[in-house]
Amino acid sequence: MKGIPLIIFAVMLGAMGQIVMKKGMQIYGGVVSAGSVWGQLIPILKTPQVLIGFICYAVSAVLWIAVLSNIDLSLAYPMVSLAYVVVFVASWLFLGEQISTLRIVGLLIIVSGVVVISRS
Repeated sequence: MKGIPLIIFAVMLGAMGQIVMKKGMQIYGGVVSAGSVWGQLIPILKTPQVLIGFICYAVSAVLWIAVLSNIDLSLAYPMVSLAYVVVFVASWLFLGEQISTLRIVGLLIIVSGVVVISRS
């Protein structure tokens, strides 16, 4: 399991990028539609949290290239679902999002699947 720490770091960095981008968009405000994002892209990227989130996500993608070059995709890719766990908990802690029992059950199913795959 030599590459597992790199996988975990890449996944955590990507998840952190999502949380920081979400925080930035809460500061920036909403966009009307997906198409309207293009017209607002420069002002959106001037929101520091959004830019930092993109940087985290980009570094995560570069690290993922290293993961893919050394680890079987059938092992590495299911580990990406660990981001669900990180985003789930971080959304609750840092964004004040609500956690339902049904979401917790779903999360436990995801974690169980990752554990099974990582041991194979």
